[in-house]
Amino acid sequence: MNNKLINLKSHLCIGLDIYPELLPSYITFKKGFVEYFLEGVIESTCEIVSAYKFNLAFFESMGSYGLKVLEDILPKIPTTVQKIGDAKRGDINSSSKMYAKGLYEHFRFDAITLNPLLGYDSLEPFFRYLNKTNYILTLTSNQGAKDFQKQKLASGKTLFEDILSKILQWNKKHKNLGVVFGATNLKEFKYLDESLANVPLLIPGIGHQGGDLESVLKRLKKNKINKFLITSSRSILYANLDGDFRKCIKQNASKLNNLILDIYYQ
Repeated sequence: MNNKLINLKSHLCIGLDIYPELLPSYITFKKGFVEYFLEGVIESTCEIVSAYKFNLAFFESMGSYGLKVLEDILPKIPTTVQKIGDAKRGDINSSSKMYAKGLYEHFRFDAITLNPLLGYDSLEPFFRYLNKTNYILTLTSNQGAKDFQKQKLASGKTLFEDILSKILQWNKKHKNLGVVFGATNLKEFKYLDESLANVPLLIPGIGHQGGDLESVLKRLKKNKINKFLITSSRSILYANLDGDFRKCIKQNASKLNNLILDIYYQ
């Protein structure tokens, strides 16, 4: 199982989502500014974070240039830092084999996010990569989570509870599964109990989406969950970029990382 960091050093994962409109002109006027910006982010924060999360939508939207940026940037990340491909893949078995090969063998991500709605056979090709971490969407941070994930099944459980049960069941065999659980679902954090102590959690939704960091961390601590990553993008990459953007981003990342450590380990 790929347990790169996720330790006392840091529980921070920076989402490398590219919004050109939020960047200062002294960055965007440069040729190849996306790669230039990402290199600066990684150089200034790689000793602070446990992971970088690449939302593939932002790179695919740039066509071949975006994919080339991914190919060039990923090898520059230190091997001690987890590289997460936020792809949300999950298709029939034959298609999933190709998705898994592309993400794990070509791009060499350490972990990816998966959509479980097509069932076990759609995810099993990803599980075969034993030294990778497969973060399965369980309860997401968006408003639409209530449309399906929080609906009751015939068993009386909600869909997300059933997904959690399946993850624990499948993980007995594969031992390389993780959970995506949105920070905006504070009431549902009670379901993250000690049975998930050895299952890594990826927690989006802090900040811009409205998740409360302190409340989330206190729930995790109460439930004795310590293998987790808090993801943040805009509040680190695009806040207060006055002067040298590398220094500004390092300060933003350090501030959030220290806050996480102070709250959880106080």
